[in-house]
Amino acid sequence: MNTIAAPRSSRLRLSYVVIETRRPERWRRHCEQVLGLPPPREEADGSLGWQLDGAWHRLIVKPGKADDLAALGLEAVDEATLDALLAGLRSAGVEVGSAPTGQRINRHVQRLHELKDPEGNGIELCWGLAAAREPFNSDAFPGGFHGGDTGFGHVALVARDLAAMEAFYTGLLGFGVTERLATRVGPLDVRGTFMHCNARHHTVALMALPLRRRLHHLMLQAADWRDVGAAHARARAHRVPMSLALGQHPDPDGTFSFYAASPSGFDIEIGAASGEIDPVHWRETATSVTSRWGHEPQWHLQWQMAKALLTAWLPRRRTA
Repeated sequence: MNTIAAPRSSRLRLSYVVIETRRPERWRRHCEQVLGLPPPREEADGSLGWQLDGAWHRLIVKPGKADDLAALGLEAVDEATLDALLAGLRSAGVEVGSAPTGQRINRHVQRLHELKDPEGNGIELCWGLAAAREPFNSDAFPGGFHGGDTGFGHVALVARDLAAMEAFYTGLLGFGVTERLATRVGPLDVRGTFMHCNARHHTVALMALPLRRRLHHLMLQAADWRDVGAAHARARAHRVPMSLALGQHPDPDGTFSFYAASPSGFDIEIGAASGEIDPVHWRETATSVTSRWGHEPQWHLQWQMAKALLTAWLPRRRTA
């Protein structure tokens, strides 16, 4: 039987995110009390995996020295696509290895391969993420989270070399550029590239910011916008530091969301009602607008901006 190859910008999805942390128990409490997720599954390597939809897990937290991103799990739509990606990466001179069997088992995938992007972020190319044993069930998110063919949520990565990172994700992994951002947030000039690998507006965003962390934020997409408001109220009740208040991104993204600090310091965006694009015929756009309404900066973001400015200013001061 003949098959039609998936378009380059429609052959991957964000399958899971791995976070390394010095304080796994803080993440356990945050996921239980603030996010309202069911208890995590504990793996043989000490990692904790939280179910968000019909997949085995989406959010993985493992003990370690960093409080940052450890790896992005990018799942190919089929094995032929995975093989083609691996062949292209190797022919381009990118070092790709097969993950140890124990790690593949802990990730609950049928195949798993490891590589690094230009900034050193771990990429785990996989296929065959296992289904959960039971349906997702949470009183805090009765509508559940959006996953399926477009994967779950998105990540925004800090890019010190925006051009190199964009070339890697578009040229080697087959992402398409959805939108380019050039704006100013307070005293900071911000540039970003939003990239798609399926119908989701962006699965990976690259943000040129003077921040030390690899991960700027992780977005979880609720299926029901009303669950976002309830999550915002819980975060306020637990005094979680807020970066951006409730608001809505402009179309074609259109996400209704808020941003609040994770136990590791980067933000978690809880959103809903995200728009989709046609990845085959989409032509990239440019914008200077990050929100249609709301998303007012909160003190946590203002403090982060002040630290970022100081980080950017000190090296120039030393060489002056």
